[in-house]
Amino acid sequence: MLNRKYELITTTIIHEEIGAYIGYGIRYGEHAVTDISLDRAKIENLIERMNSDELSPLHMMDIIEDFLAENSNFFHVARM
Repeated sequence: MLNRKYELITTTIIHEEIGAYIGYGIRYGEHAVTDISLDRAKIENLIERMNSDELSPLHMMDIIEDFLAENSNFFHVARM
């Protein structure tokens, strides 16, 4: 792998209904995925693992998709 590293990117997003918020994403060289999470610490942790494992950029999207699936509340149903 080259000496490139995965890096945190911060984006301010303006949403018509909810206003402005900061989204955190990941960059590797020219490739970037923005607005993955509102939780900076979770993205920093993910980046740390990706860098320590020397993850090939070919697998970047798979890891991000897995992260989103694990951290999504969309499919969680509250039990009453």
